Amino acid sequence: MAIIFDAQKEYDFLLADIKTKLADMPKLCLASVAVGQDPSAKSYRLAQEKLAKELGIEYRSIDLGLNNSYQDFKTEIKRLNQAKEVTGIILNKPFPPEWNDADVFSLLSEEKDIEGMHPANLGRFFLTQPRFTSPTVLSVMRMIDESKVQLRGRRVVLVGFSPLIGRPLALWLGSKLATVSITHIGTFEEGDLPSYIERADIVISAVGKPGLIKGDWIKEKAIVIDVGTGYNDNKISGDVEFDKAKEKAAFITPVPGGVGKLTTMFLYRNLVLAYKLSLKS
Repeated sequence: MAIIFDAQKEYDFLLADIKTKLADMPKLCLASVAVGQDPSAKSYRLAQEKLAKELGIEYRSIDLGLNNSYQDFKTEIKRLNQAKEVTGIILNKPFPPEWNDADVFSLLSEEKDIEGMHPANLGRFFLTQPRFTSPTVLSVMRMIDESKVQLRGRRVVLVGFSPLIGRPLALWLGSKLATVSITHIGTFEEGDLPSYIERADIVISAVGKPGLIKGDWIKEKAIVIDVGTGYNDNKISGDVEFDKAKEKAAFITPVPGGVGKLTTMFLYRNLVLAYKLSLKS
């Protein structure tokens, strides 16, 4: 039976740490921008707003309907970049399919990009000199630390290769001398995903498709970190069949109550960092 990650304990530790830092700062402000009404994005933004209230941070929820043009979006981001009272900005995906992610994130001020998605901030991460690291990536890193696993030589399978999660994690894991396999929709379509999962010492999945990874694929005593968030029968679910996987794994993260719970906390830790960096500019 697996150890189920206790996100609440880590959450409480990070909460106390951030509150201590905020005590010596003026009131910070996060601008959270969304286009449309995606359920997963809405859930994440509700968590953002709830934590902002607890921390005493001003939270600006900016909703642009799908009828707004890309030019409208650009104008709004430019306004937020120039607003001195705005400490950080998060652009909540998904964007309209015709928009190019790289172009969208390039609109952000590098100093207010607290998800680390501006091309310049991604470049710094890939050069191992990050300004901001994706809060989700930071959350996964913390969970790997908590699992006590030694990464050197371990076989890690990443399921999903997004620029927000999969790609930066692949680089970080490789830098720790883990043997990293990257799987994605192409792997699934070829029917090869089970064979990769069955050999993995560590599985990290970030797809957002409930039940994608079957519990009986999990190797005995594996580490399973589920980043995926989707809806199954109107309930938030992860990519991994949790009840079956926990019988085989050594360590597993639940959904909800796992990666996502800490991701919001790391978002605000990055907001604190943005304020500190603004003092040096």
